[in-house]
Parts: sequence; structure tokens; C-alpha cells
Amino acid sequence: MKQFSLRTLVRTVFVLAILLAGIAMVPYVERPAAALEWRMMAGVYSPELTVHANEGAPGSAFAFTGSGFPAHKPATLFVNGRYLGRVMTDEHGMAQFVVQSPASEMAHGHYDITMEVDMNASATQGFILSSDAPLVWVPDGFVGQVFGFGTRLPH
Repeated sequence: MKQFSLRTLVRTVFVLAILLAGIAMVPYVERPAAALEWRMMAGVYSPELTVHANEGAPGSAFAFTGSGFPAHKPATLFVNGRYLGRVMTDEHGMAQFVVQSPASEMAHGHYDITMEVDMNASATQGFILSSDAPLVWVPDGFVGQVFGFGTRLPH
């Protein structure tokens, strides 16, 4: 009699576990199958950082767009590894900002801009300052916080 009760108890626990696992998936019923990949469940992100121009003269303004970051989180910005500032991501994990380069002729070189949210989400994109390049301006309609930096950065 004890074995029968133990066996029944074990089977009942397994049935309840399977049933509860199915109930836990109810919020995802309306989502397409592609949206239910392991990265979403594990909190892993595939962020991207794009810049509208990759070369400009000193004094240029470069427009950056970050996407694929965690939603509603503060993102830390770095230029060549040094702190530049912070922006907030929106409900889609996107953020836009402008990097105003120094106008000094000593500012020539390559600059890497990194946008980072926590340890799981980081992306880097660079630009080059050269006196041979035209002065670059922010595209019309681009909205984003403006960050500037000095010329005392490693190239």
C-alpha cells in the first residue's frame, strides 16, 4: 500500500510540474516562434551601435544609434575607454546620441565610442577625424543628447 501511495504521489508531482510549465508559457502564446529564442529567456542581448558617418574633420558632430540593448536602462558611453556620459534606452532598447568632436587640429585620429548596459550588452563603433575629410553635421531630424570631449585622449 505504501508503494502505491508513493508511486501515485510521484506521478502527481510530475503531472503538476508539466501542467505548471505549460501555464508559464501562456503569456508567449501570441508571440511569433522566432521571438521565443533562448537569448530572450536568458537575458542575452545582441546590441548594435551605428554612426551616420565614419570620417569627418575636427569639429564634426557624429550621430549614433544604439539598438538591441535592454529596455528602459541607463547606458554608459565611453570614448576610447574613458567615460563620456549616460543615456537612457527606450522601450525598444534603443538610444540616440551625438558626439561632438573637438575642433582642434590636434584631435586627428581614430576614436572608438562604446555604449554599454550592464555586462551583457555592449557595442562599439568608431570614427576618424582627419583634416582631409569634410565637416560632418548631424542629419536633419536626428534627436539625441549631445556629448563632447577634449583632445587629451589616447588615439
